[in-house]
Amino acid sequence: MPRHACLLTRLLPFVLLLACAPSHAADPPQWWLDVNLASQHFGDEDEFLAEGESFNEFNPGLGVEVQWQPRHAVAAGYFRNSVDDDSLYALYQYTPLQLGRYVRVGGMVGAVTGYPGHNDGGPAPAAGLVAKIEGARLGANVIVLPRIADRIPATLGLQFKVRLR
Repeated sequence: MPRHACLLTRLLPFVLLLACAPSHAADPPQWWLDVNLASQHFGDEDEFLAEGESFNEFNPGLGVEVQWQPRHAVAAGYFRNSVDDDSLYALYQYTPLQLGRYVRVGGMVGAVTGYPGHNDGGPAPAAGLVAKIEGARLGANVIVLPRIADRIPATLGLQFKVRLR
């Protein structure tokens, strides 16, 4: 896992810099502990995996998310991915669409490691949609990754989150 540790040490200062950047908002940044839970893959597994293999849909992991304005956040962490390898991620989340009091929807972009078919498991681009459901202390992120032919199946991911401050 040294390659993953190297990526994390390179991305962590970026995440902290964004989290601590001055903001015009009156409220201090919100810090969340993200708990990766599960994923659901849609499509034929044989198109993406070797014969007889299945996606791992239990994806435990931990991360931190820092929201410095209601629409802007960064997140970084670790999870056991769908091909049963270790993954690190660093993402910027932009959620401009407010749906009611507790839900914001938007996109995310960043990097992820641990997928052998993408940069031999090294850092690779990552992007998708995110719905953030947040109460005062508890929340969830519902993540949608689009299908990329012969590379990535359409995927739905779930994280539980607890506000730290």
